[in-house]
Amino acid sequence: MNAAFFRTTTTALFLASATLGHAQELKTSNAPFLKPAEAVAKMQMPAEFAVSIFAAEPDIGEPIAFTFDQRGRIWVVENYNYVNRRSHTDKEVTRVQIFEDTDGNGVFDTKKTFTDKLTFSSGIAVGFGGIFVGAPPNLVFIPDANGDDKPDGPPEVLLDGWGIEDRHETLNSFLWGPDGWLYGCHGVFTQSMVGKPGAPASERQFIDGGIWRYHPTKKHFEVFAQGLSNPWGFDFNDVGQGFASCCVIPHLFHIVQGGVYHKQSKPHLNPYIYDDIKTIRDHTHRSAHGGARFYLADAFPAKYRDQHFMCNIHQHQVLTDVMKPKGSSFIGSHGEDFLTTNDLAWVGFSVEIGPEGGVYILDWHDTDICGNAINFPDSGRIYRIMPKAAKPQPHEDIGEISDQDLVALQINPNDWYVRQARLQLQMRATSGKLDREPVVADLEALLTHADTSRLRLRALWALHVIGALSEERLLTLLGHKDEYVRAFSIQFLCEDRKPSQTAQTRFAELAKSDPSAVVRLYLASALQRLTHDQRWPILANLLQHAEDIDDNNIPRMLWFALEPMVPVAPEKSLELATNGKLPKLAEFTARRLVSGDLSQDAPKAKQVTKGQPYPPGDAPEAAQRIVQQFAPGFTIRDVGEGGVLKLESFRNETAMQTHPLNQKVPCTLYRHLDVPKTGKTTLKIRASYHPHGDWKLRVLAGEKVLAERLVDYQTVKEEWLNLEVDLTPFAGQHLDLSIQNSPTDWRNEFGYWGSIRVVSQ
Repeated sequence: MNAAFFRTTTTALFLASATLGHAQELKTSNAPFLKPAEAVAKMQMPAEFAVSIFAAEPDIGEPIAFTFDQRGRIWVVENYNYVNRRSHTDKEVTRVQIFEDTDGNGVFDTKKTFTDKLTFSSGIAVGFGGIFVGAPPNLVFIPDANGDDKPDGPPEVLLDGWGIEDRHETLNSFLWGPDGWLYGCHGVFTQSMVGKPGAPASERQFIDGGIWRYHPTKKHFEVFAQGLSNPWGFDFNDVGQGFASCCVIPHLFHIVQGGVYHKQSKPHLNPYIYDDIKTIRDHTHRSAHGGARFYLADAFPAKYRDQHFMCNIHQHQVLTDVMKPKGSSFIGSHGEDFLTTNDLAWVGFSVEIGPEGGVYILDWHDTDICGNAINFPDSGRIYRIMPKAAKPQPHEDIGEISDQDLVALQINPNDWYVRQARLQLQMRATSGKLDREPVVADLEALLTHADTSRLRLRALWALHVIGALSEERLLTLLGHKDEYVRAFSIQFLCEDRKPSQTAQTRFAELAKSDPSAVVRLYLASALQRLTHDQRWPILANLLQHAEDIDDNNIPRMLWFALEPMVPVAPEKSLELATNGKLPKLAEFTARRLVSGDLSQDAPKAKQVTKGQPYPPGDAPEAAQRIVQQFAPGFTIRDVGEGGVLKLESFRNETAMQTHPLNQKVPCTLYRHLDVPKTGKTTLKIRASYHPHGDWKLRVLAGEKVLAERLVDYQTVKEEWLNLEVDLTPFAGQHLDLSIQNSPTDWRNEFGYWGSIRVVSQ
């Protein structure tokens, strides 16, 4: 079966199944409970692959997080405290189980319970003689120093202050980064003030959406990037660039240290962001996505190398994206609809790559895919995808091999071994058990002689995590031929936020002359880790690169670094920005200068609430006042669920929300308009859609339809639809102009309006 035919067929089958449950499949469905083997039988994927059931009920239930250890075993958090997104029980019933596949056939052979004394937990990582568990309000460490798979004592609270307003949006998706930090995600509708136990508010960091990291030996916590929606998937590609999978907003983002990203529904904490970093995707899927792993192994065909695997929960599919470099960032293009489950109860939201190169998918498994109820209690699955021709491969315990063998694994084609070996090197260095001299010599040799960025970086990262990169060595590497080696050397020199004067001077030189947008991005990122006085010369040089005007990251990152300096040094800031070659900086600086000192506590967005529809006819006076802010001269009638609301932040803009009165009667904005006899007259509409719904936008002159558009994730490519309707043919005439928020199939048909204007020229 050729690939094109396969894609067409599976897409058609998916659309057919979605149509049958169209009004339900985005939230809940009447899907039957398929036994694991029945579920696999319905799955469709490229012909050379097969799916095995690694684990399923009754051996596993309510799985919310999973990870591998150095022996290739899978550790699973089974969250039996979960009730729905707004509630959970407090009993100690959540457990961590360890599953092992001893013969490599993709099905577990043995399992054991590590602990069953946890309450609600949402993330897990193995390392440093125990496991790290996200158990809000805490990040805890459960020790097992002797490795007997039994806790040595009670959980140690490393950090507290994690919120849990939404059980889908607390700390999750734990991952060891190439720099030796533990990374994780956090959702936008949960608010956390994170710090060490007992720390005052002044020593805590706020996060309500973004990526965070924690250093296991320095005991330091940082918000790595801010914004996003409910990211439940984060990973690094072959050259150490971070990418997040998101829900509701566009699904794919290139994550940079210190970046502030497109944020779902709520305003940024800093009201002076002005322009956050946008998605890199060039295509759309239904919301929502979960899980993120780059395929960095060799069991799959070579074309899958460095492709981004993720789950699409609402489409019930495993998808891939392909990253194409562009400036300092990437364009994320659609790879494949890799696996279509044809099961409306499949809720895949986490992905791992195994030691044999298999792709593992965690399936929460329920008909209520948004987690508002548990309809299939005590269920859940882990599936493994492998080429049919693959033979079972035994894998050794990475924790038992020699230091030199750990170094040798840095060139392994399967990054699972690379990451596990690097973690072992870091742990041995921390405990003083590493034979440093030969290890450093071997890693330096690899850094010197490797012929690809991938291998050079593996050596560099390993040297960093064992503490073998002096400032002198890093300064030398700033002149390396590889742009990514130069970039990470900048990051590592700023790791403790105290780069030397020599390092700062070199940064300013690179800012002026380095030809790489990647290096300039890392310099822009590093600025936030410097004092204000240290930033000026680097900023001044980075602002001279006109080639970065349209870069997705650099102008915005430079603004994030300059913005707090503007009210402190207004004249110097304005001079620097206007003398630069990046127009956005001059525009933003001028805007900041006239903004005054707004509170850094951003206003809370009004939440979308359900309410009784207005009676048929014109909306109340209060609603009409809101309409005048967004659609001057228009009147609104027949408003349904929720009424007319002003949202302080929707898709990063102030917006007005409406809803059809019922399944037959649209909500209508109308205006009596005398079209000028001369010149051009245009109706300009800026509109958007609810992430889980769609609606039809209709423009009428009397009974004549002038425009009709479906407003949904497929038709609106950049979050907002900008529709222009030429009214010039009606010059000199009186029009009864109507703009309708029309129903389609009655599911979240909220209309969102950025502006409605009649413009005559």
